[in-house]
Amino acid sequence: MKGKKYLSLLSVLAMIFVLISVLSFYSCSKEDNLLAGSFRKEADGWIIVHVEGNPHQLGYQHGYLLADEIANKVIPNVKFYIKNVLGSDWDTFREVVKKIHWVKTPEEYQREIEGIAAGLSAKGIKGIDAIDIAVLNNWLQIAWSYLPWSKAQDIARARLADLPPGACSAFIATGTATKDGSIVMAHNTWIDYVYGVHWNLILDLKPENGNRIMTQTCPGFIHSGPDWCMNSSGLMVAETTIAGFFGFDPEGIPETIRLRRAMQYASTIDEWLEIMIEGANGEYSNDWLIGDAKTNEIACLELGLKSHQVWRKKDGYLMSSNIAQDPEVRKETNFPYDDPQTSMASRWNRWQQLLEENYGKIDEEMAKKLISDHFDVTLNKEQPGANTICGHIELDERGVKPWEFGPYYPCGAVDGKVVSSDLNKKWQMWCAFGHPCGIDFKAADFLRSHQEYSYLEPELRDLVAHPWTLISIK
Repeated sequence: MKGKKYLSLLSVLAMIFVLISVLSFYSCSKEDNLLAGSFRKEADGWIIVHVEGNPHQLGYQHGYLLADEIANKVIPNVKFYIKNVLGSDWDTFREVVKKIHWVKTPEEYQREIEGIAAGLSAKGIKGIDAIDIAVLNNWLQIAWSYLPWSKAQDIARARLADLPPGACSAFIATGTATKDGSIVMAHNTWIDYVYGVHWNLILDLKPENGNRIMTQTCPGFIHSGPDWCMNSSGLMVAETTIAGFFGFDPEGIPETIRLRRAMQYASTIDEWLEIMIEGANGEYSNDWLIGDAKTNEIACLELGLKSHQVWRKKDGYLMSSNIAQDPEVRKETNFPYDDPQTSMASRWNRWQQLLEENYGKIDEEMAKKLISDHFDVTLNKEQPGANTICGHIELDERGVKPWEFGPYYPCGAVDGKVVSSDLNKKWQMWCAFGHPCGIDFKAADFLRSHQEYSYLEPELRDLVAHPWTLISIK
């Protein structure tokens, strides 16, 4: 009798073991299926991630492969910045996102964002939901578009220090301006080093619908942020923020959504412009540079809230350094256009010099040099600082006064990128993380010399200048 009970117990245990094995196999198979086709690798300071599939798969792969960066580095970093630099808090941003952004996010992108949260959960990370990921995607827009608007509601009362700082330098050239007649484009991202160190992700998205996209971004973003992108239809895009822009429409479509849709579903410059302009809400208003490798046509969209202007060329160049050119768009800004000493005006003047001096000689190698330029037109000499194409506010006693960036504030160019018609067709781009000129930023050394910025110490990291790297994804 005891033997029969013993055998019965063994049978039950065996069944439980089989059930656990089946469930474990099913769970592993399901996870393997969700991760199918994705991969992660690293090179010269860049994290390179490929994701593919339906919206949930795109998000799940993203969250799973970048779980440590999203949960343990980027979100804590942004929370620190929001509190210590902006004087706000994460919960306020969550409420704004739920009211303004999430309701305007198409289901396709809601599923992708929810997938990122699911990927984090699968790696054992709890307490981060889809709204947190949505905040991560929209916090820049909230900080410099929604919050100033909600406080002032009137451009005459808007403080310039609260509006988008003039950041980034870029150009695009084609036809007789370039060495082989095709498009060459370059861009560097100006941003506070305290969080710019996390904009080192090259994300390659292959969605089940629309174009494949390669973009520089931050872990957790479904769009870009630095706004350096290209798609499999031949479009190449970069931008620089319009300095001092003020205007917001809470009923409009978030910039993050318009950019992602434009890169995923536009195949021509006309289609891209239509998606970006329709429903523009004034967030993160930029001068957008666009090129089409199929036709070698280039364009610039200066996009405000009430006004916009488009310039198009099949021969020549277009440039951008945060300073609005269209008179109507300028009316939507609060910026001292009559001051030639500003960083934005100085870099605009330097771009004109560089692009004229090198007209007809611009290729990928030349573009790397141009985006790393250190000539200050206001000082009439080579000296990296706040007024040079490759920005180094941390080396400049002038700071950037309009935005209350004091002397030597740790901010400037955190990267350099170059793409061409040829590189687009090969699905490649040249990228350098850190100052493209090769100068390192060492946080400990900086803080010893500039104790006025000691409040940044918990999150301020080294920004090492890595070599130019050809990012190539088969």
